[in-house]
Amino acid sequence: MTDEEYLTLYERYYAGTATPTERARFEASLAEAELPELPWREGPLGAPGPVRAAIWARLARSMQRRPALRRRRALLAASLAVGLIGMLALWLPNQLAPGAGPAPLATTRPAPSRLEPGRNQALLTLADGRTVRLADAGPGLLAQQGGRQVRQTAPGELSYQGAAGNSAAADSLLRNTVRTPRGGQYQLQLPDGSRVWLNADSRLEFPVAFGRRRRVVQLTGEAYFEVAKDAARPFEVEAGAARVTVLGTHFNMQAYPDEPAPVTTLLEGAVRLRQGAAQVLLRPGQQGRPRPDGTIAVRTVDARSAVAWKEGRFVFDDEPLEGIMRQVARWYDVQVRYEGQLSNKSFHGSISRFREAADVLHMLELTGAVHFTTEGRRITVRE
Repeated sequence: MTDEEYLTLYERYYAGTATPTERARFEASLAEAELPELPWREGPLGAPGPVRAAIWARLARSMQRRPALRRRRALLAASLAVGLIGMLALWLPNQLAPGAGPAPLATTRPAPSRLEPGRNQALLTLADGRTVRLADAGPGLLAQQGGRQVRQTAPGELSYQGAAGNSAAADSLLRNTVRTPRGGQYQLQLPDGSRVWLNADSRLEFPVAFGRRRRVVQLTGEAYFEVAKDAARPFEVEAGAARVTVLGTHFNMQAYPDEPAPVTTLLEGAVRLRQGAAQVLLRPGQQGRPRPDGTIAVRTVDARSAVAWKEGRFVFDDEPLEGIMRQVARWYDVQVRYEGQLSNKSFHGSISRFREAADVLHMLELTGAVHFTTEGRRITVRE
């Protein structure tokens, strides 16, 4: 496990968004570092002074006993000390005036409104119109849909499981919807075993059982798919006019109405991306984006950046400020307004999605190119 993976796993564990496998992996790493008796559950970054002191002391002793773990534990200790896990400095390439550096930090600044990060929450709408707030429902059976049982298998995870004695053909006429609000995310396992991670402000509609020839779902927003292999039944994602067709693969699709165009990024396998008469075949590491002229642009990208949100991080790779703030608005459930000319600014960097919004904004401000004011749930962006 790399240092970055360890810190991300730490954050997911205490934010309550880690899967059972990730929780077991993290707890095993604590045992490896001889930390199991530490009162971790009293609070991670928000722990009171004595708990932080105990964490620091135990980490120091652990690093002395196990030299191989020193660098990783030193990173974690530092993150606890400053309250900023895994943050990298952000910079503005070729945007600042020659010789100009970051604006000096004021000695005092008003405390911004406290805006907490998103969490596991979603609304399940069943075929009969009933709704279930998944964040309020415990693990276990939530509903019976035809021959399928709808179960919450763990916090933040929904699963469809088969039941004998019912017709799959009839089940294919029943449609369910999972919708995440702004400030929410969720995972689900579809009736065919495919897994889907939904980002904030997203909606996925799907049948309780897929038909014999095709597996079709409708997406609004953003989702990462790990599609179960089935050569006889292609898996299709419809997002407005765009359509992705696969047999079994891993890919990310972003199709928010407020984004310029839907974007499909392939991590594993192959997908066919179509919009209108245009179509392309994407290979791993490629990203497809429809153009206004009806063609589809394909470029090679770092696919891990496109799915960083699933791993609990914001990753900006020459990202325009407006694109960054759209992500911030969806994840922290805020409104954003702009003052001044800001359309020519872009940023590189990485920061945890589990920090407060103020931390994200402060790191952007360190470039000296942009400033923020937060009032309630509204963020004002200025030069």
